[in-house]
Amino acid sequence: MTQRTFRIISLVVVASLVMVAAVQCVWVARLYNDKKADFLRRVQSATYKSVYKSFRMDAIPGLQPADMVKIDLDDFVFWLEPSMLELDALQPYAVEVVSNVLDGKVMMYRGNKTALRNMKSVEVDIDDGKMFSLRLYVSVPYSDFWMQMWGLILSSLMIVVLLAGVFIYLIRTMFRQKSLEQMRRDLTHNITHELKTPISVAYAANDALRNFSAMEDEKKRGRYLEIVALQLSRLSTMVERILAVSVEEGDVVRHNPTQVVLRELLQEVEGNCSAASKRVDFSLECEADVVVSADRFHLKNVLSTIVDNSIKYSDKEVAIRCRVQVEGDWVIISVADNGKGIASRHVEHIFDKFYRVPSGDRHDVRGYGLGLYYARQVVERHGGNISASSSEGKGTTITIKLPHNGE
Repeated sequence: MTQRTFRIISLVVVASLVMVAAVQCVWVARLYNDKKADFLRRVQSATYKSVYKSFRMDAIPGLQPADMVKIDLDDFVFWLEPSMLELDALQPYAVEVVSNVLDGKVMMYRGNKTALRNMKSVEVDIDDGKMFSLRLYVSVPYSDFWMQMWGLILSSLMIVVLLAGVFIYLIRTMFRQKSLEQMRRDLTHNITHELKTPISVAYAANDALRNFSAMEDEKKRGRYLEIVALQLSRLSTMVERILAVSVEEGDVVRHNPTQVVLRELLQEVEGNCSAASKRVDFSLECEADVVVSADRFHLKNVLSTIVDNSIKYSDKEVAIRCRVQVEGDWVIISVADNGKGIASRHVEHIFDKFYRVPSGDRHDVRGYGLGLYYARQVVERHGGNISASSSEGKGTTITIKLPHNGE
């Protein structure tokens, strides 16, 4: 999946989620407005019924015409409350009669409209000449509307949250798949390169021994055989790491613990620095009697990996400081360098499987993202932990914490 395709899919998913949320909001808003309009219709219906019963006295034979009717608000109220109760619209209210010919002057009233909350009004003409109108002010029970709708609102919210969760999971899955695919390609490319180098060097040394009379010169023969042995050792280490991380997490490292003197082990790691193409200043601070119970082979691979990384990701002159301390029941091994450092957003991921710090278009340092993952698995298998601290341009410090004497 290309970067552009992934971006388009992400935008479509986000737009779809926004549209679903918008539709749900519009639906809830319309339902709320419908409830409010229905309440006002019921209030208006109760008002008309009460006006008809209390003021339309011209329907009774022998009484005066409607335009001369006597207005009695007490009679109106007498009929209004039962009508509102019947229509489930009884709320606090106030009523007044206004003159249409006197610019809405209030002629009489019942109740205190200033005490009403969320007030709405209904106006009804009460005489045929439209000289007078009755205005009914009523409190609209907005809170009741929301209470009636809370189930629908909650279900709508749950639908939106559920869809958002599904979309987020989809995006994360796609992003992870894209990242894994990129790491797979990088891994294949880098492993091919890493395996090819020692094989090529071993072939060249073997060819020199066979075809250029190196076998006759004991000094040359020894040097070429040492080169072959070193490259085969590198090849064996790489294969061991790949095999180690290819099995299940619980059985990543099968180790055979022995009593390991750390000073001797670190001196061996220091000796391997002499084969580096850069100038390496390696300083070691470790007491001679510090011992841990560990698999010597795997622990040496871990320390070699850390030192190799310090060399690979540093400038031409490398300064590595290795310090061992005993703190209670723990042995603390720290390896600090003066390398290029790692951005803080990448530090927490460097122990992840196949993870490599992005370097843009630069490919001057090869690797396959397994070294530090392997190191973490080995250290945790020994009952310890490993961590890193780094700043760009200021170097990196890797800290290993192991039980003292295996306890």
